[in-house]
Amino acid sequence: MQNILFEEYDILSKRWRLDKNVPLYISTNLNNKFDIREYQKEAYARFIDYFSNPYNQPIHLLFNMATWSGKTFVMASLILELYEKWYRNFLFFVNSTNIIEKTKENFINTNSSKYLFNDKIVFNGKQIKIKEVTNFTTSLSDDINIKFTTIQGLHTDLNSIKENGLSYEDFEDNKIVILSDEAHHINSTTKTWKLGKNEEEEKKSWEYTVMKILNSHKENLLLEFTATIDLKNEFIAEKYSDKIIYKYDLKEFRLDWYSKEVDILKADMEQNDRILQALILSQYRLKIAEKNKIYCKPVILFKAQKTVAE
Repeated sequence: MQNILFEEYDILSKRWRLDKNVPLYISTNLNNKFDIREYQKEAYARFIDYFSNPYNQPIHLLFNMATWSGKTFVMASLILELYEKWYRNFLFFVNSTNIIEKTKENFINTNSSKYLFNDKIVFNGKQIKIKEVTNFTTSLSDDINIKFTTIQGLHTDLNSIKENGLSYEDFEDNKIVILSDEAHHINSTTKTWKLGKNEEEEKKSWEYTVMKILNSHKENLLLEFTATIDLKNEFIAEKYSDKIIYKYDLKEFRLDWYSKEVDILKADMEQNDRILQALILSQYRLKIAEKNKIYCKPVILFKAQKTVAE
């Protein structure tokens, strides 16, 4: 990988070449119970710098940030920034309906404790609303319009005609910001490019659908967010060498004292004995928690090396 984008920005940041002051139209329109952390300011500043270059169109960037580091909060700040830049339509997609419901709590449920915006979102003295839409033909020019969908649903809608559904024409007539969470799931074609996919096979892939949307309008943006990206895959590494604008991994998250401390316990036992040990230890922790009147929901993850059946 040569000329890796995030490394170039690492150098800019160390040399104080980035303006990390968050403007008032961002800070006053976000929920003030959530502090804007320094690394989130860094992510925002890098985007602003990149966006300011008129040659970077259409824009396709990836934020590789640790789980629980507030990727959705960064997303919210970028929505406000892009509204200021006259973007009104946002397409949010992910691979899981469960994550969609959680994101709706963040973006549109004003009664939720997880709502990320201020009760009143105001630009230039005028209050605006965030609305969920089914397509962009009926979106309002003064509001933030968000379409929530799964990548599977998006692919199906765009490749089969549906009443009130999305169509490729929606993206040709309106400039769109595409927000992809858990973005590593869409690289189906890139990961297997060495298998020699032909054009017809490629057109059936989720990745093809997303890239077709991006290229439908010269001012479209694709902003991807993930904690997991397989840079050991040479095709993924090549694709994202000029797209990963910020890399903030779990190690940095921990060193900044934002994560819980992790203890690693190793046991030189056979698999069944290790499973039994994990179960007993988990139950012991549960009993200790109950004794101290602490609500505790123990979770154990057993990872199969190869298949679900295993």
